[in-house]
Order: sequence, then C-alpha cells, then structure tokens
Amino acid sequence: MPSSVTATTRVYGLIGHPVSHSFSPAMHNAAFQELGLDSIYGAFDVTPERLEEALRGVCGLNLGGLNVTVPHKSNVIPYLDNLDPLAETIGAVNTIVNQNGSLRGTSTDFAGFLRSLKENDVEPEGLEIVVLGAGGSARALLAGLADAKAKSIRVWNRTASRAHSLVEEIKPVFPNCMIEHIHSEGLNDLDCDLLVNTTSAGMQEQESPFDLNHANRIGHVADIIYNPPKTPLLKQAEQLGIPNHNGLGMLLYQGCESFTFWTGMEAPVEVMRQALVSQLN
Repeated sequence: MPSSVTATTRVYGLIGHPVSHSFSPAMHNAAFQELGLDSIYGAFDVTPERLEEALRGVCGLNLGGLNVTVPHKSNVIPYLDNLDPLAETIGAVNTIVNQNGSLRGTSTDFAGFLRSLKENDVEPEGLEIVVLGAGGSARALLAGLADAKAKSIRVWNRTASRAHSLVEEIKPVFPNCMIEHIHSEGLNDLDCDLLVNTTSAGMQEQESPFDLNHANRIGHVADIIYNPPKTPLLKQAEQLGIPNHNGLGMLLYQGCESFTFWTGMEAPVEVMRQALVSQLN
C-alpha cells in the first residue's frame, strides 16, 4: 500500500458477494508496496442486481482493474469489451483490466491452479482426472486441464444437469481429451490420478463433497478451498495417506497472474505468499 493515497493512486479491487473473507487485498497491497507502485487494492461487495452499475463504475472512476469472484465470474462477460481466447472458451472471467476505458477480461484461475499442481509435483499431461463441481472455477480448471493435455476429465455436480451442460459446452473445444459428466453412482469405486474439489463443501468444517473411502484409487487430492487450510476432504486424504494440497497455492498464483496482467510486471511471489500465510495465522 502506498505511504499516502493521492489523486494519482491507481485503484484495483475485488468484486463478489460476499467478499469479507477475501485475502486478496493483503496479497496485492503487499505486492504493490514491495515494488513501490502507487496503487491500492480493495474489496467491494457487489450484489448481482448491482453488477452492471459496478462494471460501468470501473471506467467512470478510472479504476485500474478488478478481480472477480462468485457469483459474478460468468455474469460480468456481457459488460466487457473483449475477452482473451481461453476466457471466451471457459465462459468465465476472474480478472479485468481497464485499458483506457476498454474492459478486457481473462481467467487466471487455470494458470494459477496449474502452477499450484506443479508446486506439488503433479503434471496434468496424461492423467485421468475427476472434477467435483460445475461452477465458474470448475469451468476454468476443466478447460485449463484439458489444454494441459489431461487424458480424461470426468465432471460431477450435485445438480447433474449443470455438469452435463458444462461438459457438452467444453468437450468440442478439446477433442483430444475425453471429457464426460458422471452421476453420483459413478463416484463409487472411483479410480483416478487426480481428484479436484471446486465446490464450496468444506468451507463449513463438517461438510465434505465426497467420502474417499468409496474410492478404489486416488493418486492426489486438490481442494481449491484455502480457508480452512485443511477441509474435511483433505483431512480424510491425509488419514488415508493420499497426497493432497489446498487452494492457497491456486489463490497465490492466480493473484500473481492477475498482477502481471494489470501491471506488465513480474509479481513478487514470496512477498505475496507471506501476506497470504499471515492472514491464515
């Protein structure tokens, strides 16, 4: 954060509903301070009915850019002037930059997730993957994993029709990856190299999206939830000896990708990591 906020300070922020739990302000303000940038980052709670007004305000107030979280990742798209190609494929955006009054959207979720996998010695190429959930994050990760040459990706969602729609939309874009949706009974005796939870189950301590005891084999479990650091799913994976990691790495690296998208500068990864860790302690 700059030592003083002036008329020239560049303003960035997060929009979502709710946003009070977000660690993004701490992460980005630490990065701005580390690099001596006259910029500041805030969190703005925007209800769905005020989304259009909020996006108009980005240009009206000449904000530098935004991160976008639930429930707005897909709904912001009609208000943007252009999209990066993969974001268009995904149909969801988590980062917007204001380029002289023109709003350009991208998704850094998939890049952040792939970097977090690499950090945990997981390379998607050739893997059989199961994704739990069919929301904005699932869309990004599905496309990102397929683009990274996963062998197959199966998608499950509590509302089966949402998983089916997502798969039918994404599948034609990646003909070399077998993409299909599975019903709940398809999770019995599950056999996969990587299980990814993109649902909100686990934010409340007692919830878990899947009982790992029902699986035949799971090579690695990734949960995009970062608070709490150990969800019931990850605790169970640990008990069963399954390698696992939470969503802190994805949050960190998608933030780094967003930072570079806005500023054109390499993000100070370790400074941003420490800012996130300090929020958890």
